[in-house]
Amino acid sequence: MEVGGSSILIKINGKNILFDAGIRQSANKDSIPNFRDVQTYGGLDAIIISHAHLDHIGCLPIISKEYPNAKIYMNNMTKDLVKVLLYDSLKIMNHRDAEIPLYAEIDVENTLNRIFTINYEVKFPIFEDMFITFYNAGHIAGASCVYLQSPEGAVFYSGDFSVFSQRTVEGAKLPKLRPDVAIVESTYGDRLHSNREIEERNLIEAVNECIENNGKMIIPAFALGRAQEVILILKSAMNKGSLKNVKVYIDGMVRDINRVYKNNPLYLKNFLGKKILRGLSPFYDDNIIEIKGTDNREEILNQKEPAVIISSSGMLTGGPSAFYAEKIAPMENGYIVITGYQDEESPGRKILELLEADEDSDRYLNINSLNIPVKCKVKKVGLSAHADKNEIKGVLERISPRNIILVHGNEEVIKSLGKEISNEFIGRTFTPACGEEITINIRNPRKQLNKNFPYSLNRKEQLSEENVKELQEFVYEKYNNKLLTIEELLYVWSGENNFGVSQNSEIEHNTEKNSEINSWSNNIINFKTVIINSIYFESDLKRLFLFKARTEDDIKEDLKPKELTQQKLMSLAEEKFKEFDYKKISIMLDKKEIILNFDFPQGVDPSIKNIMQDFYKETEWRTNMNEKINNSSAELLIKKLIEPTRIKKISFYPEKFSVSVFLNGKNIDEGNKSKVFEEKTGWKLCIVEEGSLAVNNGMSSDKLYFEVEGVKVVEQNVAISLIDKAFENEEYKPYKKSVKTNEKGKYIELVFISPKIGQKFEEKLGHISYETGWSIAVADKVNQNELFNIAKLLCDKNDVGLKKNPSYNPGNMTISLNIINGEESFEGIKEEFEKITGCRLVIN
Repeated sequence: MEVGGSSILIKINGKNILFDAGIRQSANKDSIPNFRDVQTYGGLDAIIISHAHLDHIGCLPIISKEYPNAKIYMNNMTKDLVKVLLYDSLKIMNHRDAEIPLYAEIDVENTLNRIFTINYEVKFPIFEDMFITFYNAGHIAGASCVYLQSPEGAVFYSGDFSVFSQRTVEGAKLPKLRPDVAIVESTYGDRLHSNREIEERNLIEAVNECIENNGKMIIPAFALGRAQEVILILKSAMNKGSLKNVKVYIDGMVRDINRVYKNNPLYLKNFLGKKILRGLSPFYDDNIIEIKGTDNREEILNQKEPAVIISSSGMLTGGPSAFYAEKIAPMENGYIVITGYQDEESPGRKILELLEADEDSDRYLNINSLNIPVKCKVKKVGLSAHADKNEIKGVLERISPRNIILVHGNEEVIKSLGKEISNEFIGRTFTPACGEEITINIRNPRKQLNKNFPYSLNRKEQLSEENVKELQEFVYEKYNNKLLTIEELLYVWSGENNFGVSQNSEIEHNTEKNSEINSWSNNIINFKTVIINSIYFESDLKRLFLFKARTEDDIKEDLKPKELTQQKLMSLAEEKFKEFDYKKISIMLDKKEIILNFDFPQGVDPSIKNIMQDFYKETEWRTNMNEKINNSSAELLIKKLIEPTRIKKISFYPEKFSVSVFLNGKNIDEGNKSKVFEEKTGWKLCIVEEGSLAVNNGMSSDKLYFEVEGVKVVEQNVAISLIDKAFENEEYKPYKKSVKTNEKGKYIELVFISPKIGQKFEEKLGHISYETGWSIAVADKVNQNELFNIAKLLCDKNDVGLKKNPSYNPGNMTISLNIINGEESFEGIKEEFEKITGCRLVIN
């Protein structure tokens, strides 16, 4: 036997069934398995795929094209992965010079159309009296151990499996099966794995070393499985602080596989799957970054900061990883870290051989048809996803097969492991060579253990949010804490087993049957969505595809309003408002309020109000913005728009959201710069050329006092007349004009209903002061009677009753009301009052 090109034909109960259809990826061997034997035995009735690695699916379009009536069985995750890998293989074959592709795009399309998906732990009829069940095999997402039951006997096929738990998937989980024959992988049947934690620590230490040396690192990784493990190892280490923050770039087919993982959360480890179900990214964050295009690759390598790249292919035989290795190999502060199996002829194997080479010898790597000097550091980290010798024996102990066939391993490994197993286990052990035929006669097939579901609700309507509680109550009463698949729950709900619709092997030609399958598939999808989103069921901690009915106490506890932790609240707020360019989020625990801080709060897109409302509905926490502009950022923006040497003074007027920029020159055309500033900040920008109006020398931004020098002063009555004329078309006029005297002489004081209304006319008053030669001030007092009259008028207009007359607080210029009724109308009254008077209304 060998590692790679897995394809096992079994004849059972009169049917020819193919387990996997892999391709050999070694350059010195025929890439296609010997499918002539399939023809010799009369073709195929079904194909069963254990997982999506190319050494198990690479020849699927070839054999499926030859036997189009053989339905292909796998789970949903594997189908999505198969689609990505087969199309990628097709693209690679089409781009290789002087190589004829093994199959065409139409072959891949037809193959995908022949796939029928089955979820984990669902006993599924593929022929009359023949059933298959997929069990989680660990290894990679979607990997399955296959259990085939027939009247002639039961067969267990391990595929590639791993008993230990990884970052992305749990280890293999098998019930007490009773196979007559077990076909088991033996890739690492001659060794014991090193401690996983130690290997992960070695990887983290290598990356820290790279950061300290300001280097670049390429981690060539298999796009499916290994890459995701490496990403999560580095991400977790940065979160815990054991790895310094560094930019980790994700390239190649890894990106496509990451998307498939995100779309299939139930096939992943609990924490990862639930993270996806909450709408969070499982892989990417500020430090883990997906490369969007090829143009970025050179930029990453040329940047001054250290960088880590995770990319396919894992053996450096192609893909972006070969490009990065070519560039990083000659760097003295470069790193190439190998994390997986390397074929004998691959550049990855040649790199590993350098670890054993004499340090003084010349080190070269032949890659991309170039002979590259290797000056970088080379490291190896063991992150295997295959079972070792003890794990293989553990699985055999669990299922106790009568006949054991060892496959998927080097000849010496299989012979050595076979000898040990023969000495330790009852039953016969077979160690076949590639292409060898084994005949096993089973006189008395082992009795199988079957799941039993005697109770069902026999409901005809679809499951929904409204009736899911009925299912929970029934399942809890009849089956207590038993774990059930979605299909089993659907049976308990409906009392119907629709698996039989798949038994026609030529089903793709039967329109009526196709319609029946589509309807059943849609029903399953809708049913699953209701169960996943319901508080009445919960998934198993280690197998998200299994569910149990929750207890009434747990449900009641969940229905109680819960206070969010600060960390959770901050995480939700960051995710909710990520589209808006906020600078900081503050949490006000005492007020149950989130404050968003922006440089330019008045320039924030108004759609944020809808997001704030949604956030309140989800969390019962109010969200507000800090309305204060960041003066430093505003000044910086102004100096980008206007040459700093031409700016004499910048004045901010927050009450009216405006900035005045006084220039030290005349007749300068500033174009649309005021418009640009307003669009960016939401504030008006008044650009004042030298001598065009008087300068505001008020002591603060809320007091206006204009004075001029070197301008002829007109007679007092003329000045008053000019002021009246300037305000004749304004809605808000000064109701009193007085001549006052200060240490500088006479000036005209204008009294508005409030100073804030007067401040709205800053530019106009500056022009009047310049035109008349008079200094002009806006009085810092209010017209209380007029304020009271307007407040009472607005209350009457909106049917709001008052207990007594309003009162005025000069400290903060507010009018206080004691109202009897109509509190719901108060917000509208408040806005209108502030618009008219510049003062605020409050309720006592």
